[in-house]
Amino acid sequence: MAKEIQYIDLSRPRNDAQMQFHLYAVAICQEEDPQRLGIVALFDAYKAAVEKEDDLFKRIEKSEFTEKIHDADHARDKVFSSVSAIVKTTVNHYNPEVVDAAKRLSIVLGNLGKNVNKKSYDEQTNAIYNLLQDLKGKYAEDVELIRITEMVNELERVNLEVESLIKQRMDESASKNKDNMHELRGITDAHYNSIRKRINALVEVEGEENYVSFIDKMNVLIDRYKLLIAKSHHHEKKHDDPEENADGK
Repeated sequence: MAKEIQYIDLSRPRNDAQMQFHLYAVAICQEEDPQRLGIVALFDAYKAAVEKEDDLFKRIEKSEFTEKIHDADHARDKVFSSVSAIVKTTVNHYNPEVVDAAKRLSIVLGNLGKNVNKKSYDEQTNAIYNLLQDLKGKYAEDVELIRITEMVNELERVNLEVESLIKQRMDESASKNKDNMHELRGITDAHYNSIRKRINALVEVEGEENYVSFIDKMNVLIDRYKLLIAKSHHHEKKHDDPEENADGK
């Protein structure tokens, strides 16, 4: 079977990972010489799309709110870690009623799963919001009993601060950038896939000798990013090329 550039679903990575993939792909194309590969026009359009998307990405990342969000998220992590640590320690309290309260709260915190602080800003904000509904509602008496009410209130404050800053950054991005990142991603991905399809088609017609180095380098890059995508989604599910599925292969 002839060599071919593998398929990768580039709609799945986050903006930074998707952008980095394309920057690497552009570098590989240049290294392998678009003229020799017979993809000059396709490459020029692809490179222009990558540069346009990268420019928008950098403008968004340089937002004045990005650092503020980072700082607020760090403060939130510290408060959440403190709440968790106190609950864990209080399980060993001498008062049975306090112990029972701490155990109930341990279960509530455990429902968030591990590594809450490593979730994306939006995921963590939503998780903390749901947690606070329990801590300030059904388990409010337990919170009072182990004396973390003030800390829970602070967790709510910093969580709302992160949420507000994210919204402000989104509003800023919408007003400053007429180009939509989602739209630009789609355009860049389409140009990349045009090159992938062209190379695979040329291999079928001419043989792989002229393209084997380029294909091998691209597949190494693709394998790397498939693994990164799988890890970020907490599973190793393999995604096949929908074009191949349509052919019943």
